[in-house]
Amino acid sequence: MTTPRVAILGGGISGLAVAYFLRKISKENNRLIEVRLFEGSPRAGGAIKTEIAEGFLLEKGPDAFITDKPWALALAKELGLENELISTQAVNRRSFIARNGKLLPVPEGFYLVAPLSVRAFLNSSIISWPGKLRMIAEPFLPKKSDDRDESIASFVRRRFGSEALERVAQAMIGGIYTGDPEVLSLRASMPRFFELEQKYGSLIRGLQIEVKSKKNPFAQASGPRYSLFASFRQGMSVFSDALVKSVPGNLIRTGFLAHGIDYEPRTRKWQVDFGEKGLKEFDAVCITLSAGRAALLLQKSLPDISKKLANISYESVATVNLAYKREQISHSLDGFGFVVPKSENKTVIACSFSSQKFAGRAPEGHVLLRAFVGGAFGRESFKRNDEELLSAVTSELKEYLGIHGNPVLTRLERYPDAMVQYRLGHTELVRDIRKDISLFPGLSLTGSSYDGVGIPDCVRAAEIEAQKIFQVIPESFNRESNLGMIPDK
Repeated sequence: MTTPRVAILGGGISGLAVAYFLRKISKENNRLIEVRLFEGSPRAGGAIKTEIAEGFLLEKGPDAFITDKPWALALAKELGLENELISTQAVNRRSFIARNGKLLPVPEGFYLVAPLSVRAFLNSSIISWPGKLRMIAEPFLPKKSDDRDESIASFVRRRFGSEALERVAQAMIGGIYTGDPEVLSLRASMPRFFELEQKYGSLIRGLQIEVKSKKNPFAQASGPRYSLFASFRQGMSVFSDALVKSVPGNLIRTGFLAHGIDYEPRTRKWQVDFGEKGLKEFDAVCITLSAGRAALLLQKSLPDISKKLANISYESVATVNLAYKREQISHSLDGFGFVVPKSENKTVIACSFSSQKFAGRAPEGHVLLRAFVGGAFGRESFKRNDEELLSAVTSELKEYLGIHGNPVLTRLERYPDAMVQYRLGHTELVRDIRKDISLFPGLSLTGSSYDGVGIPDCVRAAEIEAQKIFQVIPESFNRESNLGMIPDK
């Protein structure tokens, strides 16, 4: 019997993690499996990109991961990176919301849209008094009578009122998904909100109960749970680089762009078309690319699955790193960043104070900021050329932060069609896709397009998929009639 061969398409965090876990499982079970990872671009690592320039540590993609979902943290430790891990700086763990050109602090104990500290919330100027009264009435409202999916916007209006959505929730959630809450699925995008209402009848009541029982480790920070975010001293690329190093170099092929996937009944192998680099055959293929790319790869061989994958949509986003001398900025920067509601009609949708958030991101006497552009409400902004985009971003940051002069360093990174949008019906759509894919042993999908956008979610899904691939490998030598369902070439 020949050694089974597995192809992993995509060298982002999901693909690298699948390769790592599949090799680990095969070693633990003393079974030889040839694992090859193919990445279309010149480098592996996907959206994780760290650059060190002139003493600044610039994150062009994700700058952290959350630790209350334990999978990324566990993998980092397994890779020997425990001493490289850092948490957010202990001071100024709060955020701001832009309103009428000013930055208003999010009150202490405020979790996305739920005010857990009534006193701090009532003293805040983010929401009007009628809006505040509507929000703190949330524990007294009846829970939804059915478990049908609804949009995030519908949930927030129903539980907290329209003002909470317009002034707070849209911007906070936009900072995570860069999406439109009117079309984002509550159950797929914010499952904890759905679960808390179902279990406790109230989001505020549920969060308060879990905080007291320590089931939900909230810090006293405002906005996101900043104490639960972790990164690495030398940036997030430390993580992806460690995964690359865990796989022998000859098993990772960069510059290999897949054009299509087909099944060859004669050899009972999956064929991947790499264009000029030819066809390669495998016993199993795991697609870790976006659902949109997966749809194109399967368009000819599995058109029904391809159509379903094409229904998963994306938004484009750009990150803009800007470095300044501290003396150029009049704002106290006593927080980790701010979000900008749609109603502000700005180019910037969020800005992170990178050097305030994590130590070692800027030289002494300097500040590093990271702005975000694009998303559902910034499509036209994303289309601007680099010069226009940088000009708009620097102008708006000057307004919000009282900046004078030009940045000493800038870096712009674009991610077209990179932010997946879990729209209404997403959970059911993914369930259908997985059911269809299960009919074809040796073919699998994983990545942020399906079950969670965060790095921990991707790591967990990758480990689950690696276990499935390992279990199905023996079947690759004795496949049944399901694979005959694939149309003849």
